[in-house]
Amino acid sequence: GTYYAAIKDATSLCESALRLEVAVIVTDPGTPSLVTAGTQNFCQSTLPTFASIQLNESNIVWYTALSGGTLIPNTT
Repeated sequence: GTYYAAIKDATSLCESALRLEVAVIVTDPGTPSLVTAGTQNFCQSTLPTFASIQLNESNIVWYTALSGGTLIPNTT
């Protein structure tokens, strides 16, 4: 959607007379997919992390829940 931003002075609480129009466009880049479909096995002795999981896409972020949740670092 389209939103409008104004500057508000912290002391006087006065707002700018002009507002900046900002168009926000949210895109869905799709769903990540595994390089090899099915199960990927890891040896505990190699200390695997979320970054060890082989995916076809880059810049993957992990969460603790399907919706919302907490971000999980790739080093976990």
